[in-house]
Amino acid sequence: MKKSNTTISGLENLIPLLSQQRGWEEQLDLHSVFVHWHELLDSTITDHCQPLKIVQKVLWIEVENSAWLQQLQFQTILLLEILNKSLRISKLKGLRFCVEEKERQTEKKPEQVLSYVQPPARDIARFEQQAEGIADKNVRDALLRFWYLSHACKKE
Repeated sequence: MKKSNTTISGLENLIPLLSQQRGWEEQLDLHSVFVHWHELLDSTITDHCQPLKIVQKVLWIEVENSAWLQQLQFQTILLLEILNKSLRISKLKGLRFCVEEKERQTEKKPEQVLSYVQPPARDIARFEQQAEGIADKNVRDALLRFWYLSHACKKE
């Protein structure tokens, strides 16, 4: 039994030693923000956002909607100060905010399908007659094409 206590004690010392030798201490310190997120910031904030990743000492924060994104951007300096106070050996350089994936998908409008419906011949003839007053043939033809397409293409 004494042997296992020594082994446990050795492992406890090995992990910090290994992280120090490998240069992981700073990364571990930076990523402690993820573990302590709800303790560091008020629940009115943490209920609407979460840390996403750290890239080159910049913390990316995923927010639930664009309103919260804007609100948190106004508080960037204060949030950065709070988060950096919790770090022991490293500091975050900045914060970036992005909207949660689910909102970005709902914001996408469904693709509208265009269908081609030929305008009635009498409507075409009537517009051509009205356009005859345009002297420049290129302008008249362009206007006729525009009119035709605007009446022939219908959104569904």
